[in-house]
Amino acid sequence: MTMAARKSDTPRSGPDLVIAAIALCLVVLGLVMVYSASSPLALRRFNDPAHFALRNGVYALLGLIIMAALSKMPLETIRKMGTIAFIPALILLFLVLIPGIGHETNGARRWIRLGFLTIQPSEPFKVILILWLANFLAVSPERAMRFKGGIFPLMWLFAIVAALLLAEPDFGSTLMVGTIMMGMIFVAGIPFIWIATLLMMAVPAAAVAVISAPYRLKRVTSFMDPWDDPRNSDFQLVQSLLSFGNGGVSGLGLGEGRQKQFYLPESHTDFILAVIGEELGLIWVVALLLLFALLVWRGLQVARQATDRFACLAATGITVWIGTQAIANAGVVMGLLPPKGLTLPMVSYGGSSLMVTLTAMGLLMAFSRPHDTSKRAMASREAAT
Repeated sequence: MTMAARKSDTPRSGPDLVIAAIALCLVVLGLVMVYSASSPLALRRFNDPAHFALRNGVYALLGLIIMAALSKMPLETIRKMGTIAFIPALILLFLVLIPGIGHETNGARRWIRLGFLTIQPSEPFKVILILWLANFLAVSPERAMRFKGGIFPLMWLFAIVAALLLAEPDFGSTLMVGTIMMGMIFVAGIPFIWIATLLMMAVPAAAVAVISAPYRLKRVTSFMDPWDDPRNSDFQLVQSLLSFGNGGVSGLGLGEGRQKQFYLPESHTDFILAVIGEELGLIWVVALLLLFALLVWRGLQVARQATDRFACLAATGITVWIGTQAIANAGVVMGLLPPKGLTLPMVSYGGSSLMVTLTAMGLLMAFSRPHDTSKRAMASREAAT
């Protein structure tokens, strides 16, 4: 082994500050672009161009405080936190479907309002699921190699969660949950033939879910040719593509975007990358995607270097989630994937999404630290030998 390899495998003494720096860069860029993208809408609705940006700033501050606190939290506390919160998080997915509790917007019932605070239960559920599943697979590593008592109950769990999410409806979060679970059980050691079998079962099920809902089917068919109905079903994607075309390489300038002037729907949420492309240009879009690529690489490094199985699996789940969601959002906005209603992590407007993704960054930083539990486990193994 080379010196460089040994140096890279040496555990760090504290949390990975590169992850913190990337998260901070994404949040700052997000706040600036949320203000730029949302100012016309905020001025019309609230007579305050900074309305959405200020709200997102409060959520960002709270999220950064949570991130800093979690980065120093003991691993055992994090493990217990995920176990305790799993059932309440699952119950919230059910409660959001009840009229009078769940808040409906644009035909989707995904939010619960608690006074001034609005919660989207599917967002915290992703983090809690990662922690619970990591503990499930870490306590008994052979579960990934067993069908009964291992993969089979996880299939039932996904079926229940998918049914609840599709009832909202939230097809994007359903795909995210499936991707997270698949990535984690793959790293846990599931046989490849089982992965292939699960995928052969999942693809037809996803196809049925798309075909059974006419609006989903229309999204898939319209994304294939966004110019066949540019004034109706393809309107949002066409406006997004026009944004990128207007921006070119260097952009029109911060605040000078045209499509956000009530042409591009959801310009400050799902389609904020299109505003970045129009105002800051291709250079900043590429830089943003490279930041996410660096974050994914650091997350995989944390998972690879973790001496605790729980930390390894949880870091994998978080990395798969953030990386896949960033790719999916960029793909949708650029017309490479059908619309899924997924935000760009830490950049798009959205209190629940922003706080939850910063929570995930804090957990990833905590997993990057050396852990006493791992040292005790190593000591006990050495004593046994």
